[in-house]
Amino acid sequence: MMGVFEGVDEETKKKIVKVWERMGEKDRDFFVDQVALAMSIWGSDEMGKSLIAKILGKMMEDGSENLSDFGLYIESILGEADKREDKVRKAGMIIDDYRMRNALSSVPHKEIEL
Repeated sequence: MMGVFEGVDEETKKKIVKVWERMGEKDRDFFVDQVALAMSIWGSDEMGKSLIAKILGKMMEDGSENLSDFGLYIESILGEADKREDKVRKAGMIIDDYRMRNALSSVPHKEIEL
């Protein structure tokens, strides 16, 4: 059986860990809450977990420096979610509401290159 992070290269995994280590406790809580909301809609099976891994990979590829940006990247997996497209959209809406209620940024935390 293949783990959900098997398709994620080692460098990306290291980036995820480094970003987590630099995050404050509140941002960690926001990240965990968003992932929990997503999994409650998508399911906690292998496919649900693989969607989480894909989003994290896209976040690192984009240069996000805070995992609490998770909700901003949900739409990035549309087209890759197979039978769960409607659930991905639903999670996106619910997590957008969560982000608004908690006054989270609407743009990813990353270095702006000039």
